[in-house]
Amino acid sequence: MPRITRTRLTGTVLAAVAAALTATGLAAPAQAAPQGKVDPGHGFFSIHHGTGCSYSMTVKVNASGMVRFYDAGRGHRTRLIGRDQARGAMAAVTWTPRWQGLHKLYAEQNGVKSAPVWVRVTQGYGSGGACIAFP
Repeated sequence: MPRITRTRLTGTVLAAVAAALTATGLAAPAQAAPQGKVDPGHGFFSIHHGTGCSYSMTVKVNASGMVRFYDAGRGHRTRLIGRDQARGAMAAVTWTPRWQGLHKLYAEQNGVKSAPVWVRVTQGYGSGGACIAFP
């Protein structure tokens, strides 16, 4: 009977586990990327977005890894809102709009951008979570 070494047994077990994960779809996707559009969140006191108000912005992702969130708009340079190490299927940052008008919001992971979402921002009254914005 041939003798099995510990190294050979370990390699065989690891190969079997990797094959099982791949077959069941639990292995990491080949391309980590945002899934769908970012959710710009809503304030506690207002259904509108306002300058100076803070919102929890989220995006679904298909793999863990660093996700960057961006804010752009006509006549404004693209600005990095923040970044988050995705856990599970979600990444999140806090967004505080700085200017009024249409904002183009999107996320990027592994060089792949999410579909953009356009949000109108008006004057905010208050700050942070205790903030109101009118249309």
